[in-house]
Amino acid sequence: MSAYNDSWKTQRKNITKIASTNTSIAVFDRAQEAEAVRFLLNVLDAPKKLFDHIRKEAGSVILKITYGYNTVPRGNDPFVDLATKTMVQFADATTPGRWMVDILPFLRYFPEWVPGTGFKDTARRMAVQLAQCTNQPYQFVKQQMREKRHKTSFLSQCIEDIGSDTEQEFEHKWAALALYLGGADTTVSALMTFFLAMTIFPEVQKKAQEELDRVIGSSRLPISSDKSALPYIEACMLETHRWHQVLPMCLPHMSTEEDVCRGYRIPKGAILLPNNWHFTHDPAVYPDPITFRPERFITTSTHKAETDPRNFIFGYGRRVCPGRYVADQALFITIAQSLAVFDVRKVIEGGEEVQPKVEFEPGAISHPMPFDCNIRPRSEEHEHLIRSVEKEYPREKSDAKELEDIEW
Repeated sequence: MSAYNDSWKTQRKNITKIASTNTSIAVFDRAQEAEAVRFLLNVLDAPKKLFDHIRKEAGSVILKITYGYNTVPRGNDPFVDLATKTMVQFADATTPGRWMVDILPFLRYFPEWVPGTGFKDTARRMAVQLAQCTNQPYQFVKQQMREKRHKTSFLSQCIEDIGSDTEQEFEHKWAALALYLGGADTTVSALMTFFLAMTIFPEVQKKAQEELDRVIGSSRLPISSDKSALPYIEACMLETHRWHQVLPMCLPHMSTEEDVCRGYRIPKGAILLPNNWHFTHDPAVYPDPITFRPERFITTSTHKAETDPRNFIFGYGRRVCPGRYVADQALFITIAQSLAVFDVRKVIEGGEEVQPKVEFEPGAISHPMPFDCNIRPRSEEHEHLIRSVEKEYPREKSDAKELEDIEW
């Protein structure tokens, strides 16, 4: 959301060094795998709280990668909850036309007793929460680094490798916030969409499990390094991206100069919204676009793989999502491990299957509307596998209390 200036370039450079190539994020693979395992355990113990577990996993992964922060092992974590609330506010604030001042900019100059200026009070309250999200975890990392007990994270690497003068501190904390908030709610939306698709399209789930059983077997869980051997699972990830985008209209941006595109005048200051939903549902590019069909991304003797949706969904050019590799890894490992051990089925009511409605919330960041599904282990052997891997990824002591005590 920053303007194209030196501050934006510095933040972008910092993120690119640490989180924008598959090689650079390999150091975080184990953290993602550990949180995926804890997600499986939580779903096994309380399958009806699927959405809560998804939020917990997504928040735990991005907080660990960004700040080296360990969430509360069971139940809600205060900082995950804070991220969720902040992203709700972000989605609200960035919805074009949501605020009268977007349409009538002169309202920002009016005193607050004038009708239509309530956005000022809303903005102040949002700013306080945003400041907490930015400063509190930054001070947490600095304190741990001073005491030589910090864990490897995006922010600790920034401070160690790039410097920590006052100007750099500003860049570090906002770049970290971009990863933190950008990765928390977006992954939640994608995983909710995946579980909705598995509930509606059981034949896809069956094919995915056949590949997992053939390649991985039932004695271990798939890990990040298995990706190249699991083309159908990777295709499921791509189809999740395509079937419903986290940001159907991307993010609003503004033209900094007068421009012309294919004969259309684009005035300076115009708000631009890429119609990503259309790009990924154009039947000329993706035949039968409403059907969740991972096979579309696999080349065979009779079919050429269709366009990779990541060309659209992560943004464009200089503004392409810098955390896209982190997002892909998180989505892949959760999809692979979930399908390896769980069956996702429709709920049975009155002896009949209940078909979930394919409905999505409006807003800049779009989630599936709440739906019910029945998740259970594929077998007793798979349940035992879930329980056994907790020894390999033991729960770590939570940093929640320490973080809450830090002044920001």
